[in-house]
Amino acid sequence: MRQFHLLISEKAHNVPLNLDDDLAAPFFFMDAITDLRTILAAYDSSLTPVARDDQEVRSIIESALSPYLRQCEQMSESLPELSHYIMLANCYDLAIVWSSPCLTEDR
Repeated sequence: MRQFHLLISEKAHNVPLNLDDDLAAPFFFMDAITDLRTILAAYDSSLTPVARDDQEVRSIIESALSPYLRQCEQMSESLPELSHYIMLANCYDLAIVWSSPCLTEDR
């Protein structure tokens, strides 16, 4: 698990930081969400329903998204205040929408 955390952190620091005019979540963040869904699907398919550890799933989600959320926060700092909050809301909303099913599905 430690190696996973290191790889995610390294990948997050090597992403291109391009900001769209529409203040949507950056492409790298949407790509990270897609990667996270793939990782969680593989993780979930490798376990029996009884063996699922929700704390471990939360740890995977946090490790996979936190570096990218920090990148979004840093990128938004250069924007005017309203734009800053709009961009962050878009990033956080995307993170919540895509990670919530992974935390709430009964398996």
